[in-house]
This record gives sequence, C-alpha cells and structure tokens, in this order.
Amino acid sequence: MKKIYHSLSKVLACVSVLVYAQETTAQTAVSIDFQTQRYLDEVSELDRSKFFNIHMSAGKDYSDQDMEDLQEWDVKMGRSFWGAFGRYNDYISSNQVFPTEDKIMSDGQKNIISTKEQPFYKHITRQLVVTDHPSSMIHMDLDTEEAGKFAAKYFKYNYEDELRPLYYEPVNEPFVHAKEFMGDSYKESEVRRKTAEYFKEIGKAFDEEGLNTFVVGYSSAWPSMELWDFGHWESRMKMFMDVAGDYMDGFSTHLYDGINVTGQDTERSGSNADAILDLIETYSYIKWGMIKPHAITEYGGISEGYGNTYTDVESIQTVRSINHIIFGLMDREDRLMISIPFITGKSPWYYEANDYEPYGANLWRPVKSSVENGVIKEYSFTEKVMFYDLWKNVQGKRVRCSSSNPDVFVQAFVHEDKAYICLNNIATDNQDVALQFLSSVGDIENINKRSLKIYQNEKAIYEDVDIDKVPESVTLEPHETVVLTYDLDKAVTFNKKAVRKEYYSKTYMQPIENGEKLTFDFNDVEVNAPNGEARLRMAIGRIHNLTKKPKIKLNGTEVNVLSNWKGYDQANRDDFFGVIEVPVPHQLLKASNTVEISFPDDGGTVSSVVLFVNNIYDVKGRLPFNGQAFSLPQKVEAEDFDFGGQGIAYNTAKNENTLGFYRLNEGVNIDKNDDAFEINLQDGEWTSYSIDVPESASYTLKLNTSSNTEESKITLAVDNENLGEPITITNSDNMEKEIQVELPKGSYPLHLSANGDVKVDYLEFSNAQTLSDAITFTSSNSEIKMGETNTFEVEYTAANARDIVLELWGDAFLLGQSRVTVEAGTGNADIPLDVYAEPLNYSNVELVARVVQVNSNSLNSFAEEVYTEFDFNPVLSVENGLADEELITVFPNPLRQNQSLGIRGESKIYQVEVINMHGQVLDTFEFSQPLKQVNLSIKGHYQQGIYLVKIYGEQGSYTKKIMIQ
Repeated sequence: MKKIYHSLSKVLACVSVLVYAQETTAQTAVSIDFQTQRYLDEVSELDRSKFFNIHMSAGKDYSDQDMEDLQEWDVKMGRSFWGAFGRYNDYISSNQVFPTEDKIMSDGQKNIISTKEQPFYKHITRQLVVTDHPSSMIHMDLDTEEAGKFAAKYFKYNYEDELRPLYYEPVNEPFVHAKEFMGDSYKESEVRRKTAEYFKEIGKAFDEEGLNTFVVGYSSAWPSMELWDFGHWESRMKMFMDVAGDYMDGFSTHLYDGINVTGQDTERSGSNADAILDLIETYSYIKWGMIKPHAITEYGGISEGYGNTYTDVESIQTVRSINHIIFGLMDREDRLMISIPFITGKSPWYYEANDYEPYGANLWRPVKSSVENGVIKEYSFTEKVMFYDLWKNVQGKRVRCSSSNPDVFVQAFVHEDKAYICLNNIATDNQDVALQFLSSVGDIENINKRSLKIYQNEKAIYEDVDIDKVPESVTLEPHETVVLTYDLDKAVTFNKKAVRKEYYSKTYMQPIENGEKLTFDFNDVEVNAPNGEARLRMAIGRIHNLTKKPKIKLNGTEVNVLSNWKGYDQANRDDFFGVIEVPVPHQLLKASNTVEISFPDDGGTVSSVVLFVNNIYDVKGRLPFNGQAFSLPQKVEAEDFDFGGQGIAYNTAKNENTLGFYRLNEGVNIDKNDDAFEINLQDGEWTSYSIDVPESASYTLKLNTSSNTEESKITLAVDNENLGEPITITNSDNMEKEIQVELPKGSYPLHLSANGDVKVDYLEFSNAQTLSDAITFTSSNSEIKMGETNTFEVEYTAANARDIVLELWGDAFLLGQSRVTVEAGTGNADIPLDVYAEPLNYSNVELVARVVQVNSNSLNSFAEEVYTEFDFNPVLSVENGLADEELITVFPNPLRQNQSLGIRGESKIYQVEVINMHGQVLDTFEFSQPLKQVNLSIKGHYQQGIYLVKIYGEQGSYTKKIMIQ
C-alpha cells in the first residue's frame, strides 16, 4: 500500500507533521554536516585507544616487527590473563591462605627487575586489562576481604606507577562457571554472590591503597537480561551492582553474536546490545545518580560449522559482528572505558597441542611449512587483519551525521585535511545509500574507498582503491563496511556544534498490562538550543506475538512509533529484547518531561527508557575585530582578524605571536611593515574575518601579499568552499593580486589560508556588482511520496551558470535533496526530488529552493525560496479538554491588524503563544487567573499572513491557525 503525506489540502488530526515511508526498496539517505562538530556530551575527538585494540599483551612470543605492525595500525594492547590469583593459584590452593605482604613485595621487586631485562619491555604500556580464569580466584571458604587486600598488594608491588595496568578485571566470565564451584554445599546463586563479594573487596582495597588502576566487573559472558521475566538480570548483573557496584569503576560486559559459552544462538549487535547497555546505565543512574562507564572487554561473533582446521572463510566471520558492534560503541564513547574486539595475538598453548593450527581468534598463525624441530620460523596474518586495515588512520573530531534507516550505521570524522565517512549495513539485503552533504567539506583532491564484504561460505573481499569522482551514493552489500577518506585542500572549519546528551529516568523495569499507563520522568533537560533533534530509546522485553508499537506521549503529546529497529527481528530468540527508537519533535522538550507509554495487550516489561537530546548551537566565541562585521565593500587589514582564539578566529602551529607586534596576546605572528602591520602565516595556518554582504554581488578583491619562499599560495574560503582558484604568490616585494569573487548576501566568516609561508598586508573589496539571481516556486505538489520521484517547478534567474538545490526539511533533518545545473539567464526548471525517510514526527516541514555555485554545498545562497504553506498543524495536541477542535473557538478569524483576538475553551486557559510559520514565538500572553475566555491584543510586528496560536489550558494544549489580513 502506498503511503503519502498531503502538503496543502489537509490538516492532520495528530499534532505533528508525519512523513511516511513507502514500503519499497527505496534508498537510504545518510546526511553529513561537515560544518557542525558533534559532541557526545563533552567528547568530540575519536579516542582510538578505546576501540582499536587487540586481546593480548606485549610478551616473548611477539617480535619487534609484530609490535611495529600494531603500531602502524595504531592498535593498542587490550587484555591478557595471568594476574594476582593466577600467579599465586598454587600457593593459595595449597595453603588455603593468601601470601603475606612481605612475600608479595619481594616477589614483585624480582618481577619488575626481570621484566625490565626482557626485549619486549620497551613495548609495555599501561593500556591493558589484566584478568584471570575463575578457578584461580573463587574459593568458597576463603575470606573475600583478605582476597581484596592480597590483590591490591599484588598490583602495588608488581608494577611501577608509570606501567601499572589501567584496568583490572579480577576474573573472566565467572557466573557461567558458577556450577563448577558448588561442590556439595553451595547453590549456584551462592557462588555468584560470593564472587560478587570478591569483586567488592578487591575494588575497596584498590581504593584504600590509592592505586591508579580501575577495577571492573563482572565480565558478563551471557547478558540475556530478559530471560525468566528478567530473572537473569535480577540474579546476575543487578545483584552484582547491588553487592559490588559501590567499589566498581566500571561494569564489564561481553557482547557476542552467536553462543558465548552458553545461551541461545542469536545476534546481540543492534537493538539487543543497546537494550543491555541502556539497562545497565539506567540502573547505574538510579543507584548512584551517575552513569558508571562500560568496559566491553570482549566482543565479536562466534561461528559454528567450519571444522577445526583453519580457513580464511571461518577466520573473518567474527569481524562482521565486530564491525556491527563497534559503530554502536562509538556512540557511547563518553561513557566507555575501553572496548576490545576478541582478536587475539598468538596462542602457543593452543597450536602446540593442535598440530600448529591457530586458535580461532588469532591474528597471527604459524606457517606450518616453516616449522623445524618444533620451532616456528614464520607466521602469517589470518583474515582478521582486514579489520585493522579497514580502520587504519580513521581519526579526528566527530561531525554531525544521521541515517534514515536504522539498519545503516554511519560515523563521520574530520582530522586536519582529511574527512572520513564510515558506513555499515547490518541488514541482510543490499542497501543503496544516498550521501547527502548538508554543508561543504571544501575542495576534494582525492577520495579513497576501503570496503570489507564478508560472506558465510566464500572468501571475504577487501578493497582499497582510489575513486575518480565524488560518489553521490554507495551500495552496501549485507554486513558490508565502507570507509570513505576524502583528501581536502585544507582543514575543515566548524560554524556549529551539535551536543548530544542523554537523560535517564528513576523509573525502570515496568511490567506491561493492557491499557496501563507507564510513566517515566526526565528532569534537568537542557532546552536552550534553537534547533536540534530528540529521540526516546524504549527497551522492551516481550514474546514475539505481542505488539512492539505502544501509544507514547511526550508531555501530553502523542507521537508516532516506528516499526523498525537496529538489526534483525530476533525471531530465533525466545523473547524480543531490544531498543526501539522513537523520534520526537525537539520543540516539545521542556526542562522537566513526562513520557507516558501504554500497550494494548498484556505481558512483558519496559526495561528502560532513555531520552536522547541533540542540541545544535552556533559556534560561540567568534567576534568581529571592530565589534561588528566588515560591511563590504571596504578595505580589511589582515591583522584585524576576528577575536575568538585558536581554532575559531585563527589556526596556527604555535598559537603564539612570536614577532611581538600589535595583538600581543593572540596566536598569529604579526610584523611591522612600511604602512602599519602585516600577518605571517605558515603552511596550513589560517585567519578568519567576519564580513557582512548587504546584497549578493560580484566584487574585485585585491590582496597585498608576498611569499617568504620562492612560491606559495593563498586560498580564500566561505563555508569551507574556495572563492575561485588558489592565488599563487612569489617572494618578490609586496604584490597586489586581484581576483573576481562572487559573495552571497549575509553575514559570515571569510577564511584566509596559507599553502606555504606567506605575508599578508590587507584585503580590499571594491566594484560591487549586484547579482541578478532569483528563484520562486511556480507550482507545488499537493503531496510528497516517499520512495518515489517528486517533481517541483521553479522559475529562476541565474547571473552565471548555477546549481539549483532543492531540499525537504523536517525540523533539523534533511529528508530529501536534489540539484540541477542551469546556464546563465532566466527560465523554468523541473526539479526531481527523491525523499528517503522512515516515518518520523516533525513539528515543521519546509521545502527550500536555493541558487548556489555549481557543485557547491555552501549554506549561503545567491537566492532562496522557502515554501512553508503546508496546511499542517505543526504543534502537537493532547487528549484533554482542549484537544477537540469543537471545544475551542477563536474569533474573529480572519482578523485585521491591531484587532483584538478572542479565544474560548471548555477548560480554563492560562497561556497563549502566537507563532509564525517558521516556528518563532512572537508573543506570549499569560493569565495569572485562568479563564475559559481570554482576549489578546494583536498589535505591532504582525504582517499579513498565517500564524499559529498555541493555547495552554489546565488540562493540556491545542493549536489553532489564524489569518491576519
């Protein structure tokens, strides 16, 4: 069935604009905004040490070349066995006591001396999780307090401070081995409790010793929280958090697709992993008012049916799961200590007992033909090497990005003059992904595409190729990962920032009953941004034949629930346990929010609800040098760059004015010249100048500049896009260079960048020639179809060859984008628009036509038309005394300017807002004594047109549309 939203002729009964997706194989849209820096709370820079690790430690089995290979990939050590309890296992088992402090100290000093003598000592770092097997620690009759003190003393005396491991996970996956320690006297639950007490006392003792090592646990191998009506959660992780959590620095969990020791053969990657981690975070917030971080000390996939002999096909299978899971973990970096894909180094303990067959998780394997007298002369890489090849060099600051399809993951970064777009397809069918750039990344000099395709019964295909043009789309095969690297002519500069914060409720684990309202409150939410996005992450555990689409209200407003989620349908699990994300209008948010959820059937549990808020702000701190932007045309002295400091007003290598003239506290070198001052920039450095362009115009731009080397270049850019070709300059006396530039109307920063070592005296803009560009819609569709091509006609005037860009926006989301190129002159153009979107809730929908330079992604346009006459009610209503239209009367309507507006309702009214069609609140009328009828004085700044009146009553709110004539 084809689903459509009508743009002109119908008022939706629900409160938001709902864009429906046609149920076809339409493309996915991935949107990237390179001018908006993305933050996870306060974290923007990708910390590779949290993600690109290997499950091994430096040791005698690894050559210098092995370690250099890891360094070349920028891969860190991850985890190894042989800790306090493993080393003293025989002593403790034989004596039934822990070694004395004197013995630990003496042995520790010897261990430090011995380690320093080893050739691998130079490769040891603090980045390591130390653990042991459960049998080394769990003694049911030993004192856990003494065990904690012993472990702390071991870490105190066996390592020097600068090389003491960062993390200690006392034992690996203890609860799945609990039966092994029951004997004749204990229940399995008692073993788990005793184990948690070991962890508690160890964490406590580490705190008392003041050790610089984080203690984490419990190393959950089988986190099927939803089993036995969440009895698994109650008896495992929750019990552990209750017993040991006060002394844990983080909680460790193992995420595997497949069977890890025990459990069902299912996939955790996607919605199930999110539900597991959200539940742990929510309970952490309830207990401690904060989120204790995760340590994902193993993750990946466990394959079956490939036999015991090494094959390339079997070796690569886990990487498919690793790539799925790592995308989700990257979104939690702000609350993640470390994550370690289960890729191990070499395993002599295994291949020496198995005819030199490698352990299944190994990165290196023995070359059997090289074995002489039991000595391995040569190793080769297993197929797991492709994981590290794929992600090599990916780094930098996050940039805002999103996907219209929950099964297509995206991460994007910029680092100096490199940009990275990383894509992953968790679905089992091909995904055609349209790449939509919301803003410019600058001039692209080269594009590299790395891709990894993994098949169940065929060799994986890894490709690393340069491509000759900017791709508009990418086709992802099932489970494929792609990394696109863009080589840029200069570093990206940011104009905005998107700050993601997540909020937790004190309510969780709510049983579902037919029609019963479940309430979750979210307080202290930051709502100080003019734009943004918001989502509810609802985690549910239910049997499969029960609905996953409840009725949800945010602050009294009903929102629509998606029928899709990350990953597969979980049909091979006993129950569904996963997160379903529900987009909600950012404008609905308040400082204190209430979410109400009700299902039409009985059974299951809402385990957690998390409120995701992404606030979008302009970059603060950039101020024009003279207090206001340079209004063109005029002369701009190069030394009068903006205020704002490093990274905002300028970017220099030393962030210091070493020449010591003029602006002494700034980080740009300023020197004297015959007239006044000039700036000195080295290769890659830049300065910014706030300019105001009163009308789109062509200017003659004169630069007074010279090169400190034989030849250099200067680039001028707006929105990361160059104004013409780079300007070549030489080391002769100061030269005046003239170029013609076209500047769109508006106020924005102009960036001057150096390619080489240059001096710049001034920039002078003159001979303004107003550009004739114009655009208007000449026809409009009454409907927009998802997954189909929609056509809109525009009339345009182009001063030169131009692109006409058409964009459909739902709040801050780009729902569709297309462009056509036209020659100079006046004409009409039919512009096709493909819209890729899942059903989402929007409070405002706009169709925008813009005239820009050919191939430009700039946010500034020579001409722009915004189509806002959608006959939608963009503010959501609620079911209460004001929710039914017949209960609200607004009179007169239409009304004249400076005329009183009356509003009558059946419930009392205490506040009214008048809102324009851009969502801006123009007037707020408050009534200290709520009344069923109120009168408003509509005066002053109102022009003819359509406005919204949002009415707040004692039982809710409603929005009416009025016309002022």
